[in-house]
Amino acid sequence: MMMKQSVLWGLMLLVLGMGLTAQGLAAGKAPAVAKPFTYNYTFKPGTEPDGFRGLKWQTDIATLDPLHNMEVLEILGPFTYYKKNHEDLRLGMANLESIVYEFWNGKFSGVVIKVKGENEFQRLKEYCFARFGGGQRSEVYQRLNVQDFYYNGVKTRMYLRFSDIDRTGELSMYSIALLSKQEKTDAIYLRNRANEEIKQWEKGQKK
Repeated sequence: MMMKQSVLWGLMLLVLGMGLTAQGLAAGKAPAVAKPFTYNYTFKPGTEPDGFRGLKWQTDIATLDPLHNMEVLEILGPFTYYKKNHEDLRLGMANLESIVYEFWNGKFSGVVIKVKGENEFQRLKEYCFARFGGGQRSEVYQRLNVQDFYYNGVKTRMYLRFSDIDRTGELSMYSIALLSKQEKTDAIYLRNRANEEIKQWEKGQKK
């Protein structure tokens, strides 16, 4: 019972915080901790992609004739994951395990490319570094030589990673515009859920 009340109070504080932030912005007041915004652009100039293999971000799935050209792998809420029936499973010199296309509310939002084994990952890494530049990784990862790189662009966010656990490498790219919309949708969902929890708690208090 105490845990449930703690969760409810946390949700109430979350909603209150959202409301105060919105009021401050509406009144034209900048947050006290606001700092100048700087963007860390990490793609090599002129190389940032706007999608993958000619398929641009936010392309509608209906324009791709998915019933004939693609296979549905999984549906998770507003996300649908496809693979093409005919796909070139090579990128540079790397032999790929799979290429999965992500669509959010029917719009092309991301792609996940996987390779198996350290040798194939090194080939994929060489392709990415030659085409897009070396990206960035955290200081901790640099010291530990963890193969986990990220690329910030204006249209695209990209990640290049290797897992020592399952010996699998991954190159993933996402539409920044749709990531922003997804975050806003998630925030609205959490706020509505918090309001519902508070209403249920208030009803319980009145009984």
